[in-house]
Amino acid sequence: MTITVDGAGSKINVVGALDSGMEAAALLADLQHLPILTRHLELVFFDALTLPASVLEAIAKIKLSGIQVKITVYSNYLAHYLMRLGITAKCIHSVEERKQLTDIQAIALCGSAESLDKIFTIVEKLPPAEVAVFIVQHILADSDNLLDQLLKVRTSCYRIEMPTNLQPIKAGTIYIAPADHHMKVANGLVYLTHDRKNHLARPSINVLFESLAYAYGPHALAVLLCGMGDDGVEGTRLLSERGAFVIVEDSNDCHMARLLTDAAVQNGKFAHVLNLQEICSFIGSALNRGGKQASPPLVELFLEAVYARYDYDYRGYQEGTLERRIKNSMLLLHIEDFFEFQRQVLTDPEIFRRFFLEMSIEITSFFRHPEQMRLLRDEVLPYLESFPNLRIWSAGCASGEEVFSLAIMLDELGLFDKARIFATDINPYALNQAQAGLFPLDKLEENRANYLKSGGIRCFDDYVENNGLYLKMSDRLRARILFHQHSLVQDGVFNEFELIICRNVMIYFKPALQQKVMLRFEKSLHPEGFLVLGTQEGLLSSGSEQRFSEYKSKSRIYRWRH
Repeated sequence: MTITVDGAGSKINVVGALDSGMEAAALLADLQHLPILTRHLELVFFDALTLPASVLEAIAKIKLSGIQVKITVYSNYLAHYLMRLGITAKCIHSVEERKQLTDIQAIALCGSAESLDKIFTIVEKLPPAEVAVFIVQHILADSDNLLDQLLKVRTSCYRIEMPTNLQPIKAGTIYIAPADHHMKVANGLVYLTHDRKNHLARPSINVLFESLAYAYGPHALAVLLCGMGDDGVEGTRLLSERGAFVIVEDSNDCHMARLLTDAAVQNGKFAHVLNLQEICSFIGSALNRGGKQASPPLVELFLEAVYARYDYDYRGYQEGTLERRIKNSMLLLHIEDFFEFQRQVLTDPEIFRRFFLEMSIEITSFFRHPEQMRLLRDEVLPYLESFPNLRIWSAGCASGEEVFSLAIMLDELGLFDKARIFATDINPYALNQAQAGLFPLDKLEENRANYLKSGGIRCFDDYVENNGLYLKMSDRLRARILFHQHSLVQDGVFNEFELIICRNVMIYFKPALQQKVMLRFEKSLHPEGFLVLGTQEGLLSSGSEQRFSEYKSKSRIYRWRH
């Protein structure tokens, strides 16, 4: 992190995530030593997505002292968080100029050793389109090329041809280079020649690439897959120079046969180096240019690529949820078509982070669904009082309102000191907000009302400090809560709990993913414990209805069947 302060001390620029205690301490030192006569302070956060509680409280103290504070951020996520806390911030959106992909008329899939299975996978996932596909794979001169027969059983969207010389090129057709013949294209025809070998290869990838460069130029998309040698490297340069979109497979996909892709990365010219799942997503969305909203199969390819690249798995989310979140992400990024969106997400970790934040569900409030919370207070928690230690898991806790609601109820029932609340969420930035314990002041009346409806016996205000900008939870409540990043989709069981609460999370998952998450809960729930789901959720689609019974009708609180 870098902090720069102007000569007058009235402007502080913060470059970096501001996600460590030392960084926060450095900024606090500058905030606490403002010049005595300072009446205006400008803060610029270039990279931060959230701010530590200590920094937020220091900013609030400065504002409340009468100093005018102007804050500029480059993250919509941080701007929204600050505004929730009554701290106005201006968000600057940067839009980069990028080379636009033109309509694709020809695709080349080329490789040598270890490329056959990659070709199978790409062809199987090719969406139907008015495009010609050309395949060159190095094979021995005296071998029979059976690739046409192997591909015919893998796609019904394209005709498969082992072409003859001067055969007309037709869209919707895959052309495979025969053994011991170069294949090139020109004048709308496929040419087969027995010219000398190119880089020890016939058929040669270079020969096809060079002909595509002149015949199709910016309307060509070429993929160089695993292999030995360097045939194809020169061709990537000419293709790129003539405006084609060139992809080189990531050598980490190639095991032993990585010489070709390594040579292309070192000496070729290309747009991106991608793994196999990303290549499938790129090609699929490239053939859907002009489509502002991707079809479910294209979204599926994109999510496979996201999982392969970043190890975050959204494949089991409901289609409606995915459609809304992708659309919102594209709007925030000022991107108009799906190809460019998936391209940026898959090749720019910062853009993926913005997509990740948009995919994180953070709809919550204090004592949400007070009727259900009242049942917890009056019957469930008193039943659990007999346990010597009470372990509670709030799964998908978002920004923390539900967790602190539980803490308040435990305190009023005299169970707080023997309880331990584990609060988890996939979003580390939401967890930082929850751990800070700072909440919007404009929700105070709603919080008071829901607290009373859920059976509160004191006053909600007893648990918060109101500084005129936001509400701060008491340190005593925060001390019994452990916040931890955890994915319900990918991470395993980490304890046994007497009470598990996961509300309004599974509603966004498809049935198969709901079943997977429920298995995690089943392995984590004490035999005498309780499972609480959201009021719009249930067990029918998760497959667990045979193992659980509802505590009370329509309560969405469940126990093991005995």
